[in-house]
Amino acid sequence: MYAPSNKDLQQPPNASPNLDTNGAPDGDHTPDPVVTLAITRDDFQAAAAPNAAPESLKKFPTNKALIEAVNNLFLETYKSFTGKARMTGSGEAKRLVIHFHTAEARDLCVGSSHPEFPDLIFHAHDPRQLRSNEDLRAIQVTDIPFFIKKDNLMAYFKKFGNITSCRLFSRPNAKVQQARIVYDHTDSIARFTDQWAVYYFFTCLRITPCFYTVDQKAARRQYVATLTQLPPMLRISTWLLLPVTLALRLSMFRFL
Repeated sequence: MYAPSNKDLQQPPNASPNLDTNGAPDGDHTPDPVVTLAITRDDFQAAAAPNAAPESLKKFPTNKALIEAVNNLFLETYKSFTGKARMTGSGEAKRLVIHFHTAEARDLCVGSSHPEFPDLIFHAHDPRQLRSNEDLRAIQVTDIPFFIKKDNLMAYFKKFGNITSCRLFSRPNAKVQQARIVYDHTDSIARFTDQWAVYYFFTCLRITPCFYTVDQKAARRQYVATLTQLPPMLRISTWLLLPVTLALRLSMFRFL
């Protein structure tokens, strides 16, 4: 036995045989590779119109009863069924939407009949595609004063066609509202490719088809002026024709 020297006391302990006293790798040792896991969630949907299936509605008259019956049956039938059926919409637009983890199981469900629901027919359902198709039948209405309500908009714009939905909203601290109005046919909004606005409730409401590109929408805002604090009961045609009237009078004085 002997006492450690001062030189031995000054050396720090080296716990790892592959590290030097400074903590750096000793020799040509490469670190272990880092494994990164990417988790992707596949969601393949199908949908059916329950209001078009009277026999199924007789057996399952409520949304809850029909959803539970579909979940129970499809969990036993399709391994990749998520067990999360849900209802969306109302009336003729009401849909029973179901979710699968694989496209194969979704396609198998779409191509199969189910004796428990003989008239409940499922079709492939893509919400993104539906949104794109809906834009072809929708318009965006802007510069809507807050005294105009949803019922007022519906009453006015229904003269252009059958409205399937109307959403009136405003951004925080906004001075005006805007609305998205969806019709049941593209012909209903065809006029608004040339007509940029409507005059309603002594107010000019700007209209843009929702299928327009960003550049097309920007072009409609390029030559827009907002007139404020105008006298009440002022006819808009008077202001629009004022430059023409002045030009005509000046030309008349020129020949006097």
